[in-house]
Amino acid sequence: MQSLRWGIIGPGNIAHDFAKDLALVRPLQKITAVLGHHPETTQQFCESFAIPDSFTELPAFIEHAPVDIVYIATPHPMHFDQALACLEKGIHVLCEKPITINAEQCARLIAASQANNAFLMEAMWIRFLPGVRKVLSLIKEDTIGQLVSVKAAMGYRAPKDDDNRYFNPALGGGSLLDLGIYPVFLAQLLLGKPSRVQAAGRLSSKGIDETCAMVCSYDSGQYALLDSSIVSQTEQPAIIAGEKGVVKLLNPWFEKSIGVELQMYGKEKIFFPMEWEGHGLQFEIEEVLACVSNNKIESDALPHAFSLQIMETLDDIREQLHIVYEMYE
Repeated sequence: MQSLRWGIIGPGNIAHDFAKDLALVRPLQKITAVLGHHPETTQQFCESFAIPDSFTELPAFIEHAPVDIVYIATPHPMHFDQALACLEKGIHVLCEKPITINAEQCARLIAASQANNAFLMEAMWIRFLPGVRKVLSLIKEDTIGQLVSVKAAMGYRAPKDDDNRYFNPALGGGSLLDLGIYPVFLAQLLLGKPSRVQAAGRLSSKGIDETCAMVCSYDSGQYALLDSSIVSQTEQPAIIAGEKGVVKLLNPWFEKSIGVELQMYGKEKIFFPMEWEGHGLQFEIEEVLACVSNNKIESDALPHAFSLQIMETLDDIREQLHIVYEMYE
């Protein structure tokens, strides 16, 4: 793998975690520039991580930042314009989830990646965490047999005020795009894109989804029961049931899970503990570096088509619930 010059777009909380975990990666990576909205907080971020260059305007960043790759950590409505500008300049992109607001935007980013031979990956970091990798390994080894169902939920009781991004339509608010994408990701990782989706939920007075429940069904007879909420807290494991047994990715399954539990029918449970240094973002960074070092524009583990299929499923759910982000549609 090679050492790259990284740019950060959006120096918020997740970018702080990213910068800390980047220091765990070898060979040593360098953050050489930051693009932020507010000069004061952008400069503070630069000082925290000894970053030489800061910008507050995207065109100046694109033209003058000494970067090979950017990590985009802004609110998701901003992802498309920022990622597109970078890709068209030949700058590699790792973009936080959801990669865009809708499937049309996602398809345009994929086309830009291909046209400019620039790497693009959605930063669905849990794809590369040890817990998810263990689940995939158990399934590949046919440990629990033919899969029957996936059950997963993510609920976070967000502070309810008008300035909070979770409740702000202008920032792509709602539970689905911010939290529900995790259960949808897990279901599609294990079962593929569903044949049919049925959705129900509760909308706020501003038209964003406070809750979202999804039933994904497949022609094979498999199914997924998924749930997201920004008004209630959930602490259940993700449960993957097969014909021979059940695997549970223990809570918090969508981040630093404490481990994986295997229950073969009629046998004792087996616990696989999980522990690692940092937040866990270093694992997706290592995947990016491996791809770029091999001149690839997408990851085999998280390809462009997979992100596009997730966005198509999310579009379907939003249409059923009548969630419309008018300024981005």
